[in-house]
Amino acid sequence: MRSMLMYLALVLILGGRGEDVRAEVRAAEDTFPAGLAAYASPRAAARATEFSGDNHRYSFHAEPELSEAPAPQSYWPVLYSALVPGVGELTMGYEKRGIALIAVDLLAWTGYFVKHEEGLDERDEYEAFADQYWTERKFIDDHYLVYPQTGQTLEYLEEQGQAVSGSGGDWWTGYIPYVSKEEDKQHYYENLGKYDWFVSGWSDYDPLVDPPVAESALREQYRAMRAESNDDLDQANSFIWVSLAARVFSIAETAIIVHNRREEGAQSSAAFDSPVALRARPRGFDGGELALEIRFK
Repeated sequence: MRSMLMYLALVLILGGRGEDVRAEVRAAEDTFPAGLAAYASPRAAARATEFSGDNHRYSFHAEPELSEAPAPQSYWPVLYSALVPGVGELTMGYEKRGIALIAVDLLAWTGYFVKHEEGLDERDEYEAFADQYWTERKFIDDHYLVYPQTGQTLEYLEEQGQAVSGSGGDWWTGYIPYVSKEEDKQHYYENLGKYDWFVSGWSDYDPLVDPPVAESALREQYRAMRAESNDDLDQANSFIWVSLAARVFSIAETAIIVHNRREEGAQSSAAFDSPVALRARPRGFDGGELALEIRFK
């Protein structure tokens, strides 16, 4: 009977303090530091609390921010350098190198467009010059294999040229097949100045000179005009090579920097390879325990 009475008294006492304990738990939910919780929220942590009489115990595991390894260096700067030399270096903080390479590439493309346009303009000029001072009709009529005949066809001249080709004459070059402008414009204008076979087509060529001499001041002027145009076009292509060299250099340099940074990042992340934990266990509502735990593998 006495035991039964003591049991009922204990139940009443605990039942009377139950509301107080629940109020203290709610207070703990509002005041517990969220940054140290291993749970989704302080409320979830409070629910996991174990009570034993007037004391409660709580333990959690938290990973400090310093335990996070740095993000590895990406390879995007290499692609940027492939598109525009210097941009990759610029995005990684190498401003002087990046700006210098961008300037080199910009100057190279500027030089290309300037020289390319000059070469094309000069090409138009020498082609117009040839159209004005060289004619197919004079080429046939005043050719040494035709003159002083007139009215012969191009086929006739071609047959004569093939007949004497390889004869070894020391005062005239051998036969060169004629290519019209419609068939091949590039070779047409090249042949007019390059080969003596076509010299009779220039308006200042004199067929009366005996023996015939492959001389024409207009052809020499035409050759100089054509050489100037070709030189400018060659210089334009040289600027392309400068741009390509700057791009290759930038890609190689950026790749090396990225590789070195990734290695440095891997070495740095090794320091974070050991998990760090902060553990706490309150004792009652007035005190507790706090410990820093580092586990080495």
